[in-house]
Amino acid sequence: MRRVLIAFTSHEGQTHTIAHHVARQIEDRGLVCRLIDLSEDRFEAGADDCDAAIVAGSIHRGAYDPLLAGFIMRHAASLHQVPSAFLSVSLAAASDDQDERAALDEIARRFLAEVGWMPDHIEHVAGALHDREMNFVEREILHAIVDSKGVQRHPSGHTELTDWPKLDAFIARFVAQVRGGAK
Repeated sequence: MRRVLIAFTSHEGQTHTIAHHVARQIEDRGLVCRLIDLSEDRFEAGADDCDAAIVAGSIHRGAYDPLLAGFIMRHAASLHQVPSAFLSVSLAAASDDQDERAALDEIARRFLAEVGWMPDHIEHVAGALHDREMNFVEREILHAIVDSKGVQRHPSGHTELTDWPKLDAFIARFVAQVRGGAK
């Protein structure tokens, strides 16, 4: 049975939710997942004993988590050997603005060049606003940004922006690639 490594970091919790969703979708398609939260587990095996790998992390203030960078740098060789994907999570991924999308592409490309890994797929995934996970200043800044974009914030303080059907379609394509054995 084919095995997929899913390694991630999460700050406010949405990348955690996304990674677990991806794992369930992959397992529902008959593959086995090894899900690693890099903030909790110093995983050292890389993708050596896996048939594919997905690495997920969120952009905060224009950068990814150093734990994510360290994992990729330590395991770039094994990540290059299997079908792979990088899920870049951000609020800006929900935007239709071409300049914002281009900026996301540039942030991801620069990060991946710095860590020495070029995955087969880079997928931008919209995150969520979790008011309880942010301090006052962060919350006010992010509220101003999403309000200026016309996003309706949920009164609960949890505003979901992730496009789950789009993510599921990506997962289906990725699983087909893994099953086909193509790099």
